[in-house]
Amino acid sequence: MNEPRQAPDSDLLEPQIRALFEALDHAGELPGATAEPGRVVRGEAGREALGTRVRFALRLVEGRVAAVRYRAYGCPHTLATCEWLARELEGRSVAGRALEALGVGNPLEWSERLGLPPAKLGRLLVIEDAFRAALAQV
Repeated sequence: MNEPRQAPDSDLLEPQIRALFEALDHAGELPGATAEPGRVVRGEAGREALGTRVRFALRLVEGRVAAVRYRAYGCPHTLATCEWLARELEGRSVAGRALEALGVGNPLEWSERLGLPPAKLGRLLVIEDAFRAALAQV
């Protein structure tokens, strides 16, 4: 996962997706045991054989998402959406185990906000499943 990426034809990507794809600052791992406070929860969904696999790791400190990292196998839209979601989630309060409580919307809203083609909705559902799997551990 997080294989070296080849720059896609920039004319084929929406400007916001291109900008996110070129700056995947939250890609990688969160160490489980460090001197940093908090607890790390992880969730994963998808299969590489089916074209999309996503793993999220969240460091939770005092009821807030202190850090988010992800590892993803998929198209530029998948990676860019993971990056956008990681940026949106950091600093938010975790009020229960519901993605909706974090106020970041749902895959259809992500698609609209990022200007993704409708054919990418299935990939966004994998992202949602991975994030929900992490939240189930809160």
